[in-house]
Amino acid sequence: MRQLIFILSVTAVCLGCDPLANPVSGRLSFSADTISFDTVFSSAGSATLEFRAVNIEREPLLIDRIWLGGGKDSPFRLNINGMPGTEARNIVLARNDSLFVFVMVTIDPTGEDSPVAVIDSVNFMSGNYTGRVILEAWGQDIWIIDKDIHSDASWNEGKPYVIKGSLFIDTLASLTLNPGTRVYLHRGGSVIVAGSLHSSGSADKRVIIATDRLEYVYKDVPGRWKGICFLDCSKNNNIDFTEIRNAEIAVKMTGNGASVPDLVMNGTMLMHSSVASLAAENADVFAVNCLFAHSGFSTVSLTEGVSYAFVHCTVAGRWEYGFRSEPAMFIGRGNGTLPAVSVVNSIITGNLENELYVDASASDAALLLKADSSLIKVDTIGSSWYSRSLFRNVMTGSSARFIDEASYDYRPDTLSPLLDRAGRSEAILWPYDIRNKPRPTGPGSDIGAYERQPGERKKQ
Repeated sequence: MRQLIFILSVTAVCLGCDPLANPVSGRLSFSADTISFDTVFSSAGSATLEFRAVNIEREPLLIDRIWLGGGKDSPFRLNINGMPGTEARNIVLARNDSLFVFVMVTIDPTGEDSPVAVIDSVNFMSGNYTGRVILEAWGQDIWIIDKDIHSDASWNEGKPYVIKGSLFIDTLASLTLNPGTRVYLHRGGSVIVAGSLHSSGSADKRVIIATDRLEYVYKDVPGRWKGICFLDCSKNNNIDFTEIRNAEIAVKMTGNGASVPDLVMNGTMLMHSSVASLAAENADVFAVNCLFAHSGFSTVSLTEGVSYAFVHCTVAGRWEYGFRSEPAMFIGRGNGTLPAVSVVNSIITGNLENELYVDASASDAALLLKADSSLIKVDTIGSSWYSRSLFRNVMTGSSARFIDEASYDYRPDTLSPLLDRAGRSEAILWPYDIRNKPRPTGPGSDIGAYERQPGERKKQ
């Protein structure tokens, strides 16, 4: 009898110690009431998102059933506590414990140009208690590009173009990107131009060339694809009102030393590059109203060449992924001679002491580099290439004072030294800024790609 009582006592104690013993029905709390996916390409899987279901009762909780509302026909897929499927039953959660639900979505093509909304829910039942988490996603049909371009082609607004590998534009061919065109590249992809590229966006319908990961967290992530590479046989290229981001080198230009511009850019943003926004060698490049920002090495690198001209441009060196050893703009000889570089009404700035470096003696630099009515962060005393004849009406020690550089907002704030300081001649030639906003709005035009508009402030 004593032995039986002992066994029963031990059993009772063990049951009392078991955190999953005697589960009850009750309430669940969820880490999110809605799981929202950014735009998902049709036939391509999304990133995996997750949420947690938490037992908020004082005792172990029995979840009788967890199920996907659309069942097997749903575009969403679940993994519940490590088990894939559309349904799970009889799951016990200890007090204050939680289970993870992972969600993915794959959307079938619809034939529509515009994104299509897809909605479902993950449902929970514990006795008479119920709960649910809404799932929502936008599906976007795409044009998959898997062939090179050997004759003239034109891409348009509507379905985005997704390049899975590398796209080659042949010598006698040209590719035109009309206003509103969106081009996305898979990891490691590239565009190689032997012929011509005409990216002809507008201020209200920019051309977008970026990573194919459309989740918001990837918007400013660098190095997702290789970039656009112009070969030395390429000619007559223009990139207007275009945003190129997430590359290793957004634009790499190798010229042939001709005196006609290999590339003209207007109203363009080259940002979030792991190496450089623009790397040009032996080329002729003209850029106006352009933004070059957030690169891991020199944001703009210019070697050899005939002429490089920057008018009302903003070159901003900022890099939070590690120490950036190279200046925002580098000018060097390469394997040839020092190029002629003109910087007018422009900004070259960043968090280094010197954001402009010229690989030349002061006498050689004085012959080929001219800067006028600009803000250039440079140590004029410690830079061996510097001479007073290089700069005219140039501020060298001032902070640019952007509205919110941490959020890549390079508009000047109300106290910025950039305001009303630009030279008149080029401002008259270019009376609109990178957004096609009018300049000037004050007594004079502002230095850089952005003209401050009345009442502008930090985005909330």
